[in-house]
Amino acid sequence: MMENRNRKGILIIVSVVIVLLLIIISGGYLFLHNKSYKNQAIECGDAIYLNEIKYSPVASSDLKEYTISNVLICKTDTGMKLYKINEYPDYEYIAGYHAWDGEIYKKDETD
Repeated sequence: MMENRNRKGILIIVSVVIVLLLIIISGGYLFLHNKSYKNQAIECGDAIYLNEIKYSPVASSDLKEYTISNVLICKTDTGMKLYKINEYPDYEYIAGYHAWDGEIYKKDETD
């Protein structure tokens, strides 16, 4: 009888530890792949202002090769999701998506 209680206690402790590890790992993943906590974007006509820097739409054919990452920069005021492009970590180019409709934006030289 005492052996069953010990097994149940150990099973509960192991389960709690596993759940805590999953929470910590998923929290770390979200922190690394979600930059929206420190960025703000506003859509104004065709342009997007990310942290008060203007981005204008460009044809995706202007870029030779690029990979859109799964790192969410932030959402605009109208709900467009902005993603980092792996080849441009300084956000010279970004990708914006409304559902399946995506577009590439380039940082304006004048700003």
